[in-house]
Amino acid sequence: MITVAGTPGWTTNQFAYAAGTQPKHYYVLIGNGGSSNPKEGHTFTVTGNGSNTLTVDTSIDDLSGIAANTQVNLIPNWTPTTLFPATDANVSFTPTTSPPTYMTLIRVPDYSAPGINLPYAAEYYFFNNAWRRVSDGLDHGDDPLVPGGYFVIRNSNGAPTLPLTNLGAVLLKKISTPLMTATNQAQDNPIGMVRPLDVALNATGLGPANGSFGAGDQLLVFSNSQAAFDKSPAAYYYDTSIGNSGGWRLTGDTTPSTDHGSDIISVGAGAIVRKAQTGNGQPVFWTNAFPVQALAAASIKIHGAGSGAQTFGLTLPLNVQFNSLPGIECRVPGLTPAGAGIDHQIVVTFPTTVAFSNVIPTSGGASVDSFSGNNSTTVTINLKNVSNTQKTTVTLLDVNDGHNTNDVAVQMGVLLGDVNASGLVDSGDVFLVRQQTGQTANASNFREDVNASGLIDSGDVFLTRKQTGTSLP
Repeated sequence: MITVAGTPGWTTNQFAYAAGTQPKHYYVLIGNGGSSNPKEGHTFTVTGNGSNTLTVDTSIDDLSGIAANTQVNLIPNWTPTTLFPATDANVSFTPTTSPPTYMTLIRVPDYSAPGINLPYAAEYYFFNNAWRRVSDGLDHGDDPLVPGGYFVIRNSNGAPTLPLTNLGAVLLKKISTPLMTATNQAQDNPIGMVRPLDVALNATGLGPANGSFGAGDQLLVFSNSQAAFDKSPAAYYYDTSIGNSGGWRLTGDTTPSTDHGSDIISVGAGAIVRKAQTGNGQPVFWTNAFPVQALAAASIKIHGAGSGAQTFGLTLPLNVQFNSLPGIECRVPGLTPAGAGIDHQIVVTFPTTVAFSNVIPTSGGASVDSFSGNNSTTVTINLKNVSNTQKTTVTLLDVNDGHNTNDVAVQMGVLLGDVNASGLVDSGDVFLVRQQTGQTANASNFREDVNASGLIDSGDVFLTRKQTGTSLP
């Protein structure tokens, strides 16, 4: 039982589900409080309440260590009906008209099932103005969905692809998800990122530091851009032998040494944490804080010399998906505001002041010559030994915005002459440069000024043509 300070004026069992009269299920999210709170971010299902008390389910987790004056949030669970209201029929889902020819199905994993490749505990279809279970055909629209878990939407029998837009509060607080383990086998844990933004693996909070992810564990990430039933995930693991803190690796990668910490779990994507067999079979808890994210990043070069010189920043997109193209730097090495010896300069901008512990290269073979901007909103990174035809990733370690801490990675593709950013230098690039010949570099055409002289001319055409056939890996 949790006792709440003050007199909230609750009525008895106001937050307990009652079919037909009180359609909501609630859970409690434990916030911060006291000098330390080991249960910050943990959630507990509400089973009843008094005028200032909440009775919660402690079958998986307990309330030990929660200090007085700890903040709690009382939150209603999403349900099939709140996720897909009847008014959204044929907008975000397709109703079924002739069961068992199901159109849109909501499939919820069985979180209590042992082992891997878990079955589904329930499947829901919309028919006669209600979400019904395949198992009994009855109205189950009030069934609660697990916070921090995922569900699968299966569109079949001609049901089209439709967009789902959720409206609600953005959870800025920490949230901790139990990850079940077993003594005799591996155990799957379906999880979902509760943040309304793309999150890099390094910013998830998964890792050896809090015991949530270690040797023998796997992270299976599903892609919503792939159209398939029972789709195969990308499988990641954590290699603790890398550097001081380890790093993410991808099973099947042709270059096994590549660090994938900057790979993204996309908005709305589901994942599975496959925990390896343990000696005690006890759950561990994965705590995810709202990630510190950069606002923008750019590769900076000076075009021209003297009073006519201009500085142009080539935008580097944040949160690049694995196997997709990053922002591509197509200009010659050097000519940065940092001066001689620096191949490329990256400027990363944050929405608020941040502190960080270090900046290191995590892929691509480049080295960090220097950096500045600690305790500010703008971080400048100077790179040297940057090879052409490479994807280079630099990572800011332990970035802290005063509330949360995580690593932030920025990736840049380096491909001289790739002015159209296709990942391949070909006749299309040469044509674009020729089109701009005779023009002074400006904000709309500076990519064609490959040698950063300030004027697009035959020298740029020659450089681009010379690189024809080169590509990014």
